[in-house]
Amino acid sequence: MSRWKLREVILMVVLAIVCGGIYRVWDVLYALIPATAYALQGVMTGLWMIAGVMVPYIVRRPGAALIAELVAAAVELLLGEQWGLANMISGLIQGVGSEIAFLIFAYRVWNTGTCALSGVLASVAFMFQWYFQYGGDKLHLGTQIAFVAISLVSGAVLGGLLPKALADALARTGALRNYEIAKRSVKSA
Repeated sequence: MSRWKLREVILMVVLAIVCGGIYRVWDVLYALIPATAYALQGVMTGLWMIAGVMVPYIVRRPGAALIAELVAAAVELLLGEQWGLANMISGLIQGVGSEIAFLIFAYRVWNTGTCALSGVLASVAFMFQWYFQYGGDKLHLGTQIAFVAISLVSGAVLGGLLPKALADALARTGALRNYEIAKRSVKSA
């Protein structure tokens, strides 16, 4: 795999900044959910994973998921989100979780299944933070199981399939013709 090109770095940062803005809007909506509506909270978690799937799916470079999630988390933090520096921890662990899916396939398989797996693994990584830092350990076992299950589905759909669909739609416009997503055939799972 060749070295990063400047245009890939620029696109990664631009997309991560956009995702950080989306995350901040999502923060506002999330704050409207009652503190005890764990199922609805779980449904919403997947959207915070989009940078870690969309950016590597487009540029197809090792490290893209991690860097994109960290940049998006930093932008979200700078825009005034409610979790403070814990948000950077979220960006780090979600980025690592997302990156693992692409690493498993040696950065050679870019399809629906890999993107869904990336969203799921980012959610799995977040579950540790949710359990230990955000109070998941204090909930009833049934609530924990429901939250985890719903969050994993959300990670697959909102965190994996949605960013893939968005990237594919963007690629169809021709805007990504100089990026790996357009240069290699995208196999569907």
